[in-house]
Amino acid sequence: MLYIERATLQLGGRLLFRNLSLEVRPGEWVCLTGESGCGKTSLLRAVLGFHELDGGRVVVDGKRLSAQTIEFIRKKTTYLPQNFFLPAETVEEMLRIPFSLKANRDRSFSKERLFPLWNLLGLEHGLLERKVNQLSGGQRQRVVLSMAAMLGKELLLADEPTSALDADTIVRVVALFRKMKESGMAILSTSHNAAFIQACDRVVRM
Repeated sequence: MLYIERATLQLGGRLLFRNLSLEVRPGEWVCLTGESGCGKTSLLRAVLGFHELDGGRVVVDGKRLSAQTIEFIRKKTTYLPQNFFLPAETVEEMLRIPFSLKANRDRSFSKERLFPLWNLLGLEHGLLERKVNQLSGGQRQRVVLSMAAMLGKELLLADEPTSALDADTIVRVVALFRKMKESGMAILSTSHNAAFIQACDRVVRM
């Protein structure tokens, strides 16, 4: 689903990585790890064309990233930055926003699909009516992860998805990631958490 070949990237005159290659197959969960500032987040952003590589190539679902294919690739991909925010008052409004976009017109929001995911993540159903600014960092992180699971796109790029979570909740998130990959989703995540890293199929150290 995702193939990165000999990727090189410099930002602000600083070399982040050179000749980096990796592959993520459908139904596989790969985790990037390494010191802060080594380029993990920048690599995720490069897959979506937010950073232009100085060398190498990115291929998603058989299409090489270019000006002509960038929209195709973004439609195939869910990207969750570390600090994800959508302009909405309530949690339900926030969850519905991605499903209103043209790129997701073939997908629909459903409480029947949402609540089993929340049960897995340990979220109370009553949070749906709560204001977004009343959520804790950990609750918001799990709500956003449930959104990614509901969208069900072929590729998920998740940047530090457990940064605000305690050990018990990380176990729940790991269960969700396993559920997503078992559905055929290809996942590339970043993390500093040992338990999360150990749960993935393969680790790439940068």
